[in-house]
Amino acid sequence: MKLDKFTVRQLAEIDACTRCGNCLDLCPAYAGSGDVAISPKKKMEVLKRLVDTEYGIFQKIFKRKKISEKDIEKISKAAFECTMCSRCEQECFINIKLQDIWLRLREILVEEGKYPEVLDMLREKLLEAHNISFDTNEGRINWINQIAQLPEDKYIKEKAEVIYFVGCVSSFSPRVFKIPRSVVQILKAASIDFGLLGDEEWCCGFPLLTSGFREDFAEFARHNIEKVNKTGAKYLITSCPSCYHMWKHIYPEIHSEFKMEFEVLHVVQYFYKLAKEGKFKLNPVNQKVTYHDPCDLGRNSGIYEEPRNLIKMIPGIEFIELENSRNLSTCCGGGGNVEAVNVQLSENIAKIRAHEIMDSGADVVASSCQQCVRTIAGALKKEKSKIKAMDISELLLESIEGAGE
Repeated sequence: MKLDKFTVRQLAEIDACTRCGNCLDLCPAYAGSGDVAISPKKKMEVLKRLVDTEYGIFQKIFKRKKISEKDIEKISKAAFECTMCSRCEQECFINIKLQDIWLRLREILVEEGKYPEVLDMLREKLLEAHNISFDTNEGRINWINQIAQLPEDKYIKEKAEVIYFVGCVSSFSPRVFKIPRSVVQILKAASIDFGLLGDEEWCCGFPLLTSGFREDFAEFARHNIEKVNKTGAKYLITSCPSCYHMWKHIYPEIHSEFKMEFEVLHVVQYFYKLAKEGKFKLNPVNQKVTYHDPCDLGRNSGIYEEPRNLIKMIPGIEFIELENSRNLSTCCGGGGNVEAVNVQLSENIAKIRAHEIMDSGADVVASSCQQCVRTIAGALKKEKSKIKAMDISELLLESIEGAGE
């Protein structure tokens, strides 16, 4: 295996890892499978051997045995059964940026042709349809048709102060259509000049990047940046944490030559701003509510306060903090393309999170992610729990409309 995609820093981090095992109990993939071979600790052990055989002085002197094909197959399985949640980084004594290493590892495995075949289908369909539904992109705003009193343009505008970047799951998965509908109705209630890109909105590219197809991802990033710049928007908002993370943190790195002429906010940040400005009235919602931190919004983007503050602004709510929250929040199992590679593992991880939520005594678990809402709702249903999983935008709209009075 060629390791030249790793930076010098990453090679040093791999060498510096003591394999102490602190990351082991934090890893949702290990917790959901019981398989130490897919744990961060084991991946770093194998990577250490790879680095030693490629660059180590003892390899040059003693001609140590190269890593076998079987070893490469094992690390490929481990690499692609990772949810990319970054929880493994939280108690690393030497602060290794493990997620960056996992991303580079996936790129190397793609280059070597050692990756799950299902990801080829994912890539081909994304390049063809520009979304993860494997359909055309023309139905990207069909979810909006259920909203009353729609304008003729359905908010697809050439110019707007705010562009709502909906994301693929919210656009094409009927189970979470309530999320973009709620976002639109809140924007209407606050009299915001907003627009949608319609079928000009392409997938943010997150599935391509996390599958190891970085060059394809860059093309999607360029397209989306250009389309939003043309609208003259002041803000780009999105209800998807992965879309937010791509726009806020990854797009500027990939396309430094393109200036994004707008501020990127997750909807919880934007709605909290509007709530503080008194743009809408919040009516009582008498429920016990807990909050699940999405990995890409919490650990990977550092947004913890706005969603909690927004929930607590709603009269009548009793807020309950989960035992594992903020930077130690347990992954929902829906990240890193794990569902495409090992659906059972994804469900096992979601079941762990569902039981943590059930132990909280809450009536509602709110999140800021359509994928988290979908996976947690499914897991709670399988566990026969009556706890309702919903997005913060749904909870906020319920308060604005006074349904909880």
